[in-house]
Amino acid sequence: MVDKDFFRSLLAYKSAMAQAKVLLRRGVITRREFGHFDTMCLRKYGLSSGSIFREKS
Repeated sequence: MVDKDFFRSLLAYKSAMAQAKVLLRRGVITRREFGHFDTMCLRKYGLSSGSIFREKS
């Protein structure tokens, strides 16, 4: 069974990163900025940098 708090954090992370991917595809942000945003979101939502749920640019 998945912990509810973890699920909420994961969902919030995935939602934020989906928006970041749109910005990356449209050229609004660079790959470097995407990576920095990813790192900030990982910290904010309590996921590790080695998480299997981490987004790829």
